[in-house]
Amino acid sequence: MINANNTHEKIIVEILTESFEKIMIDNSINFIVGKGKNRKNKLRGLFKYQFRMAMMFGKVFINEEMNSVILFIHRKNFSIKRFFLEIQLAINVIGITNILKVINRERVLKMNHSSSDYVHLWLMGTKPSQQGKGTGTLLLRETLEYYKGKTIILETTAKENVTFYRKSGFEIFEENHVLNYPLYFMKHV
Repeated sequence: MINANNTHEKIIVEILTESFEKIMIDNSINFIVGKGKNRKNKLRGLFKYQFRMAMMFGKVFINEEMNSVILFIHRKNFSIKRFFLEIQLAINVIGITNILKVINRERVLKMNHSSSDYVHLWLMGTKPSQQGKGTGTLLLRETLEYYKGKTIILETTAKENVTFYRKSGFEIFEENHVLNYPLYFMKHV
């Protein structure tokens, strides 16, 4: 496992883009980028934002083979750099007309992130050619060992992701459908 740095940005953005590009179900990613035109560019913009936020406020891990990645957030603090990243995200990815719905989504997420002492597993992706081969599972296990003794939370929208995370010791602590798609909040202690 490699603790990523800024030189890994391009490859990590591409891993995440490939991981989510063909997933067209109602989920958090599609809620933000949509399913229409410029989808791939919007995905890249979203993942670039998430990579930079995780580098500022958490950790990014990539496996040795450079085909699986996990982004963690420890705590988001206000900064001028964060402000400008969020403006870029709003203009280039979300779109001005969708800002209110994304703000509402963030409010729903924060309601279930009530504990202040946790690490947020924000995003995980593995290149499609490597999915189902244990690549992501191994990276997840290595990061869980890295954060041993810490509470880790995540949210997912897909039942198969719930099954995947349960195999690594996560349990659902909240489920809701407020945003017209399921949100499963999971915790690993």
